Amino acid sequence: MADKATIILFSHVSNQASITGAEKLLLLLARELAAGFDCIMAAPQEGILTRQAHLAGIRTELLPLPLLYGMYTPYPGLEQDAERLRSDRSYERLTEWLSAAKPSLVVVNTCVHALPAMAARALGIPVIWLIAETLGGGGFAEISTGLIDRYSDRILAISETAASPFPPEVRQAKLTMLPPTWSAGEAPEAIRSKLRSERRREWSVSPEQPLIGYASSFLTQEKGLEHFVHMAALVAQQRPDARFIVAGAMREASYYKRCLRKVKIEGLRSRFRFIGYEQHPAEFYCAVDILVVPSLIREGFGMTALEGLASGKPVVAYDCGGLGEILRTAGREDWLAARDHIGELAGNVLQLLADPGAAAALADDAKARVTAAYGPGAHRARVAALAADWRAAWAPGPGPTLPPPAARAPDAPPPDAPAASGAEAELPPPDPAAGSGPGPAAGSGPGPALLRRSGRRADRSGARLRRGKLRRGKLGRGKRRRSRAVRRKAGRQSRRTRTAVRRRSGGGRKRRSRKRSARASV
Repeated sequence: MADKATIILFSHVSNQASITGAEKLLLLLARELAAGFDCIMAAPQEGILTRQAHLAGIRTELLPLPLLYGMYTPYPGLEQDAERLRSDRSYERLTEWLSAAKPSLVVVNTCVHALPAMAARALGIPVIWLIAETLGGGGFAEISTGLIDRYSDRILAISETAASPFPPEVRQAKLTMLPPTWSAGEAPEAIRSKLRSERRREWSVSPEQPLIGYASSFLTQEKGLEHFVHMAALVAQQRPDARFIVAGAMREASYYKRCLRKVKIEGLRSRFRFIGYEQHPAEFYCAVDILVVPSLIREGFGMTALEGLASGKPVVAYDCGGLGEILRTAGREDWLAARDHIGELAGNVLQLLADPGAAAALADDAKARVTAAYGPGAHRARVAALAADWRAAWAPGPGPTLPPPAARAPDAPPPDAPAASGAEAELPPPDPAAGSGPGPAAGSGPGPALLRRSGRRADRSGARLRRGKLRRGKLGRGKRRRSRAVRRKAGRQSRRTRTAVRRRSGGGRKRRSRKRSARASV
């Protein structure tokens, strides 16, 4: 693609069991930009994001990089910690790789992914920083916003809530709103009824039973599953015919068990279904009657609520951050409840259940409003305007592309290196853009020559393990262990040979037997 400028999009995670809202947003952006740019998706590991990017014809690179979680919850020493990242070997490797790649610009996803922005900025590569969460940190938010301002040329915010921590001068100079959209939308009209019947039959829910749904990438405390269970108990008191379904991957075992215990205590086991991570959200939304989003954090946006509304379903939610923006845009502020007001949440659900016809009409109106504001057409127009601005500013001519994977270092592991399991890149629990666990995606590749395209079928887990051992100085240690093992094996073979010779010459067991016989006869 020599006629296109190159954009590298850096994702902070690539979850293997589910895909988060932040990952969806970056993938949608890459798909739209691919019409005018040569896009490369850089992610810490193989996952749903990289697989979907590959299917969309977007090249991917595996770059495990440390995350700076303090950007999300800033503190007084954050600037010093950010500077310390420059002394990390991963910073040097990333700088070398970017120097070889020579992209026209880079896009960095979420506030915690600071390293690519710092490295690109040091090389004079324009940086677009996409903010998909609401910064916390009390009175220290200006530290994070200052770092983001320092290491970016443009800032994209997915909502007014996400943009709110930035000072007016930064917002005026470089910040643009880019709310997300949905990729699948609702199921086609022709098959919607069939899908609804099949999924409800799968969950043992009859056609006449109202089904209230909860969906999240991960079942964490911040996403309010326990509040959903409490709300269900209140609704069930007045609507014993109601059923409840929970979709999401378990993240915290203790919290998950606590919620299950609450379901059992309330006598709701026969009315609840826990189905794990939902691979087909359009089918899930089609099957439920009402969607509840009881998030306890100031959501940067709230993709679950948007997807539910786009599917023509009533959505009841806490008024937290971007969730409030979405429902007000949909004209349904009355579907919002104050945070922690479980009774108000249950009351909104009961009101919708009382008149299904009116609820459906309101949901249709809300769908039309969010489609106009956030639909794929509106999103495409916004991205086209951004792309024109970026091309005019930084990529007026053809852009270079990444070096071919054949240019590997002499000691690089072969493409068919043996597989080995690796840790999944995760996010801190309070991160609304991700909703995942506490571990950073630490570590780095051994250099630009060793970063190979994920489009190849061969499993690269073993190669990454080898590179990790090389960085930690354990690769030579392993070779020494193998050398000692070879010597031990040779010694064992030598001893077996000597034993066999001794036996053939009358030694070994026969000789010991003769000695025992001689002693017995004395």
